[in-house]
Amino acid sequence: MARSEFAEQFADLVEQDEAYRERIQRALIPRELLLLPEAFARFQARVEERFTQVDQEIANVRAEMREGFARVDEQFAEVRAEQQRQAAEQRRQANDIAKLKGFVLELIFDRRAPAVFGRYWRRVKVVPATEICELAESIQPLTPEEEESLYRADAYVMGVRKSDGREIIGVVEVSWMVDIGDVERAQRRAEVLMQRGLLAVPVVAGGEATQTAEQAAQRGACALLLDGIFKYPSAVG
Repeated sequence: MARSEFAEQFADLVEQDEAYRERIQRALIPRELLLLPEAFARFQARVEERFTQVDQEIANVRAEMREGFARVDEQFAEVRAEQQRQAAEQRRQANDIAKLKGFVLELIFDRRAPAVFGRYWRRVKVVPATEICELAESIQPLTPEEEESLYRADAYVMGVRKSDGREIIGVVEVSWMVDIGDVERAQRRAEVLMQRGLLAVPVVAGGEATQTAEQAAQRGACALLLDGIFKYPSAVG
């Protein structure tokens, strides 16, 4: 039988007879190679299982992160709510202080100015900021900054000083706790008037005063009123 004919018959037999083909494979191919497809299938299954586990772990992490962010959002919301509550409380306190300040102004100046200043001045009266600005403007024009500053004063009291008969203006700042800032504001506003030849003195009033404010009053830099009574009156006398 020719070699080519034998090859064709052998090929036909291998293709047609599965059992024969498997015998040939077992005879020609090492067992390790024959087991490779099965081993690869098991490996592929393990890889897919591992990927499935990883996907689940990622999903769990994402879920935990979402829960964590949700808790953080809740905490921030609580913090914001508390900040808003505190801000509202501060505004309420500021309004209360403003009301108290207005009450002190009314009590000390509108009602009791003659009694408070009467020991040192005659013809005592409380005057509006408009009148003071018009008086200063008639002497020398005010800059916008000067006019704004004068309008921001808490009160103005005018009278005639007993010691020399000169007309005098008290530029008043009121705070429950008088500090050096109140002193400096009253001084700046009084200086605007004094630059125009008016006799003006800074006056600070309140329930209590800081040490620096008291020291300024002691030096005569301002007059200090506590609870409606002059503690350091040298500036007005």
